[in-house]
Amino acid sequence: MKTLIIRFFGTLVIAGLIVTSCITGISYPPVTQSPTGNHHTGQFVWHDLASPDPSASMDFYSKVFGWKFETLGSGETSYYVISANGKAIGGIFKLADRYGTVGEWVSSVSVPDVDAAVNYNEMQGGKTVFKTVNFKGRGKTALVQDPQGAMVAFLYAEGGDPDFSEPAINTWLWNELWTTDMEGSIKYYEDLFKFSGKSILGSKAPYFVFEKDKKKYCGVLGNPVEGARSAWMPYIRVSDVNAVMEKAKKAGAHVMLEPNADIRKGSVAVLLDPQGAQFTIQEWPIN
Repeated sequence: MKTLIIRFFGTLVIAGLIVTSCITGISYPPVTQSPTGNHHTGQFVWHDLASPDPSASMDFYSKVFGWKFETLGSGETSYYVISANGKAIGGIFKLADRYGTVGEWVSSVSVPDVDAAVNYNEMQGGKTVFKTVNFKGRGKTALVQDPQGAMVAFLYAEGGDPDFSEPAINTWLWNELWTTDMEGSIKYYEDLFKFSGKSILGSKAPYFVFEKDKKKYCGVLGNPVEGARSAWMPYIRVSDVNAVMEKAKKAGAHVMLEPNADIRKGSVAVLLDPQGAQFTIQEWPIN
């Protein structure tokens, strides 16, 4: 992807993502429909949206992707489970008013030992935002900010991680780190997950894919958003990027990057939802 000059509207959530999972009495869906017993360190297995207005967020994503929602709990402490094609793929929770009015997608990555991952992050200069807790039905998790400023949740899932498979349309395709320090980020995640970084030759800007055991896990590139901190960008697979982009615009999204023939053959668009949370849509495979 070539270097992008994108105006950044709003400030991404930096702290205070106090997840409603601390509330007792709620059992959260596992990251996989059927227990696998397998754990894939470094695999992104879940996505949560911290939204200042969950109702508006649900309306937007249902219109654009056809997602369905199930409410757990009640009132301000509700957790809204996202389903696509009858499968739970993520959740939405209310961002407390004191933390601002801009939403953010928070991705959960599999680790074998949450406490050890938190300690590693702190030793490398990262911050612990949300200390280790056990989410009933989900597993053990903690929310951190890595040394380059990106939010990520460490998770050890009770029933294991999903097996690697082709993502369905309107579900999660990829995770990409937009970093202000590519060298530092690559070393951090290579050491944490025992990844190997592979440079993609011929790309318009430096791009790395993290791999392990001949599987591709996620990517990293220099942050194209001027003045923004590092952040993990979630990708959603779509069948027609232009049609979905237009649908998102009508539902209130702001387009940060329209499809461009010079960028992945026009297969990708970067959007901000009406609450300011950024995400990318992409056709896959790229023709």
